[in-house]
Amino acid sequence: MLSVQVPRVDAEEFSRCDEPEQMAGHANNPSPIQKTDGAIRDSIYHAIWKDNVLRAVEHDEIDVHVKNGTVYLSGHIVSTTSQSRITNAIGTVPDILRMKNNLVLDDKLTGEVATALAALEHTYDCKFFTGTSHGVVSINGVVPDEAVKLLAEQVAAGNPKVRGVINNAQVVGTDLSPQELPFLQPAIGETIYFSDSISTVVKQVVISPDNRRVIGMLVQGQFAVPVTENRQGKMLEKTIVVPMALIRYLTKTSGFLTSASTETTQYQDFNPSYFTKPPSDWTPPYPYCPQDVLFHIPASDVENQIMIDPDLAQLKIAAQPTSPKSPAPQTDILANWEDDGGMIVQTAEAVSLATPALKEPSVNDSLGG
Repeated sequence: MLSVQVPRVDAEEFSRCDEPEQMAGHANNPSPIQKTDGAIRDSIYHAIWKDNVLRAVEHDEIDVHVKNGTVYLSGHIVSTTSQSRITNAIGTVPDILRMKNNLVLDDKLTGEVATALAALEHTYDCKFFTGTSHGVVSINGVVPDEAVKLLAEQVAAGNPKVRGVINNAQVVGTDLSPQELPFLQPAIGETIYFSDSISTVVKQVVISPDNRRVIGMLVQGQFAVPVTENRQGKMLEKTIVVPMALIRYLTKTSGFLTSASTETTQYQDFNPSYFTKPPSDWTPPYPYCPQDVLFHIPASDVENQIMIDPDLAQLKIAAQPTSPKSPAPQTDILANWEDDGGMIVQTAEAVSLATPALKEPSVNDSLGG
């Protein structure tokens, strides 16, 4: 059995983004070593599940990968106490050669962010209070103006271990804005359903670099072609951009939207000219990999680029809504949906007032999902 000592991670020898299938031990034709690795992985999850505290707080926040008998841990946990319990649980599993721990602790992350914000406190004569929940940092306090509030958000987001920032800082002389969208991270490959039962699959997410939060998702699926363009019943596969404000329920495996697929004013066709890959030295928030993430380019920047390169004007056309909104009978697919941990993230009435365009989450968003 494994000693409770946990070595430091050597990032050069393992990447969960480069070898997800091998790490899970579920290749199409697994070798004996891969089968053993898969069995070890399953045993580790079972051992963590058996601990009542870990099952309630940490189980769903930990990723376990096994390669050639070496266990690699990633994710966000609450504290050193949780880390000790995890190490002890894994120590009961046989056949582990060694373990590499890449878990991020909330208490340590809070300290790092608070230290980074201290410079702003000194410069702008304000005080921040920070907290962290499984990698999601919340900022509270009173600031002199909106510019300092945004700067605090960007400073916290500058830590590559932060999953997202919820900025509840209040500007002097103003009321605290109402809470809007919760913190959500749709999984790559997750199935997303429109309210009229049309299903799509998440291909990539759009993240705001200011707060490391998901503001939209690229989903791919079969959509009906308007009757005026083709014969009735024709389906066309395409990729669209869905704002996070349209999410009604979201779990680790599936999500449901408040609108129907025919409500084309609520989303846009994907246009690559309005998006860009993050810089190579930017670390995406866990659990995403670099290839999963896009940044949104403001329309004004695209317009300026079109003036330089007129050929981009052709790409701009695809960014417009696909067709006018048309009525269609809707089926409440949630009626037969088994509860697998989904939660209502926003009422349909609230969503109907939101703009369909991509927008960054409010700095007063509440932690959820």
